[in-house]
Amino acid sequence: MSTKRPQKESVPPTLTPAQAIPLLQRQRDRADAVAKAQSDDPQGDVWVNSTENILNQAFGKPDGEWHPNTRAFMYADGLPMYINASDAYIQQSHEAQTARRKALLEGFIEQLRDLAPPSATTAQDQYKFHSEIERVSGELYRAGHYKSAALEAYIRVIEQVKTVSKIPDDGDSLMNKAFACDKQTPIVQFNNLLSEADRDEQRGFLFVFKGITGLRNSKAHSNALFDDPLRGHDYLALASVLMRVLEIAKVNPIS
Repeated sequence: MSTKRPQKESVPPTLTPAQAIPLLQRQRDRADAVAKAQSDDPQGDVWVNSTENILNQAFGKPDGEWHPNTRAFMYADGLPMYINASDAYIQQSHEAQTARRKALLEGFIEQLRDLAPPSATTAQDQYKFHSEIERVSGELYRAGHYKSAALEAYIRVIEQVKTVSKIPDDGDSLMNKAFACDKQTPIVQFNNLLSEADRDEQRGFLFVFKGITGLRNSKAHSNALFDDPLRGHDYLALASVLMRVLEIAKVNPIS
């Protein structure tokens, strides 16, 4: 009586496409040096093994086995081999095998680019998030988790208002005490408040910061889809702007 071999457990990918792409690009760029080295040079084995590990993390292991992409890379052929092949022929085979593996990596990178969220390249060179927004939200955003990225960014802005103002309140109460300028001196002051235009600007920031608390609550409780990378970028840019204006604001003592 034959017994079935137990099916191995599948291993899901542990790298997002945006994380895997630069790692595979690095391996692709090293292929030429591997091809030029001797076929028995240890750096070739290191390159193959490290690439295998990255592919396993990028594509997972369905049913506990290599993903077809990983298998194709590992089993890529060189030239047909025969007994007593010359050293020169073995080197040519090594170079041909490495070239095939490099071409496969190019194809895998293209596949991952198709899967990567558009945020991976949205305004990448035009705008830098505030360092704290980058710290709490950058990776979430680039991985396509736009709702979580926005939520963490707004939580961070509200924390900063509490830190700067030294007011322990939350929500509208915090923002009113920190920024309101009618019949009181604001704790956090954005200009000299010498004219009505100055006061309008101060009130404007008050309303924007109050809006942040509403957006935080919306992102925390809404189950609506939030899958637009451009909108996600704008939300993080807004949080970055508010973090930057807090850095240059005048802070008055609590009376």
